[in-house]
Amino acid sequence: MSDLPVRPRTAVDGFGVRELKALLGIPFSDEQIAAITAPLSPYVVVAGAGSGKTTVMTARVVWLVATGQVRADQVLGLTFTNKAASELASRVRDAVRELAEQQAGDLPPGEEVDLGEPVIATYHSFAGRLLSEHGLRIGVEPQARLLGELAALRAWDEQFIDRKSVV
Repeated sequence: MSDLPVRPRTAVDGFGVRELKALLGIPFSDEQIAAITAPLSPYVVVAGAGSGKTTVMTARVVWLVATGQVRADQVLGLTFTNKAASELASRVRDAVRELAEQQAGDLPPGEEVDLGEPVIATYHSFAGRLLSEHGLRIGVEPQARLLGELAALRAWDEQFIDRKSVV
């Protein structure tokens, strides 16, 4: 027996489309496979409701992590709704956890594979997070919050329309 440390099985060791399908249990279409396995670059998925966007986005994250192109904590997934962000975060977290468990198979007992965790949010909440963490750099108080369209209209009404009636 060697004193050299055991080399953990890396994400690229034998991981292909077949393994991705087996890991996620989904028979992807050719178009979905093309989106999932596209070269590493910023990527936008545009498709109608119920077309499998969340499934493809989840598989893309798993593909990029499993093939060693990125760590999960280097992924930013943005969606428009809280429901979509929650669903995507849950699916990605579960799939990355399953991938880590598979990769840990060759490690000594008790050792784990840490693939990190991606940031998945709505555009609005991510922008709010950026402002709270970095707003002072552009003169915005960290406690400032973003207003949605309805809240902004309400604030406008309270500030200007209600004052008119008092004057």
